[in-house]
This record gives sequence, structure tokens and C-alpha cells, in this order.
Amino acid sequence: MIVWLNGPFGVGKSTLTAELCRRERRARAFDPERIGWVLKRTIGLTRPGDYQDLPAWRAATVAAASWQARGADPLIVPMTILRRRYLEEILGRLRERGHDVRHVLLDVSAAALVERIEADDHPGPQDWRMDHLGAYLTVRRELRALGEVIDTDDLDAAEVADEVQGLIRAWRGPRGA
Repeated sequence: MIVWLNGPFGVGKSTLTAELCRRERRARAFDPERIGWVLKRTIGLTRPGDYQDLPAWRAATVAAASWQARGADPLIVPMTILRRRYLEEILGRLRERGHDVRHVLLDVSAAALVERIEADDHPGPQDWRMDHLGAYLTVRRELRALGEVIDTDDLDAAEVADEVQGLIRAWRGPRGA
């Protein structure tokens, strides 16, 4: 099973991924951003912009996630994708390869997200996260329709992990619970 954690920058996807990998013995994390970093430093030198716009990134993400999922149960992918077309392409191609793929949106109100970003101990990405808040709010409704939604406003990190872990157990069914 592949669990794609989506949501705005700063919602807690990386924190959640670490906690789920701690809780779930066979869980593994896969971060497609690393592929993006490599492409940005190579192709990006001649073609500026968001690496998610590169078909090579989307294809490499599918190939790498498919390979990583072979030894994981589940493979946790913490990656914000705000373009529905790209998200559907990646998830669809993973499903075509035979994977059970689940999309979980970690949703949050603008006010709660701003509070979290401002309270972050790592101030470096604060401006960048704030700059992308509007993009998330623009596509929020579309993303909510693509799978499970966890409203994180009033939940701490452990409670969000409880919610996602419950979903994973339910998706596994009685045999894998």
C-alpha cells in the first residue's frame, strides 16, 4: 500500500511520516522531493520553474515509489502536489503498476496554518511556506474530493498520526489490522 500525504507546506507531513514509520514496523518513507532536487540542479539549469512541471520528475517519482513500495507496508509519501492533473497522473500510474494507492489530505485552516508556520523552530522556510498558502487555499476544495481528509486544526501531531494509522488499519481490512 502507498499512502500519499498531501496538504499545504507546513501542515506537518514530514512529522507525521516520521511518526507513522516509528509506529508501523514495516512502514517506509519516500520523499519525491529528492528527485526534484536532482532535476532542478540539472534540467532546471536550462528550464527554470517548478520541478513538478517536468514530466521526468513525475515519471521518476512513479518508478521510484513503485520500487520502494515493494519492501514497505505501507510506503508513506509526504509530498505536496497542488496541481490536480499531476496528482491524478502520478497516483493513476502507480495504480496501473498494481499498487493500492491512498490519498490523504492533511487539511488546515489558513489561520491555524499561519500560526504553525510562525511557531516553527526552523525559520528558514517560513517565508516560502507563507508565500504558497494562497495556492493551497485556491485548490483546497478540489483536493478534498480526491480521498480521505483529516482536518488538523484542533489535532496535535500524535492525534493526526492516530487518525492516519486508523485509516491504514481499515484499508488493510481484518487480515492486516
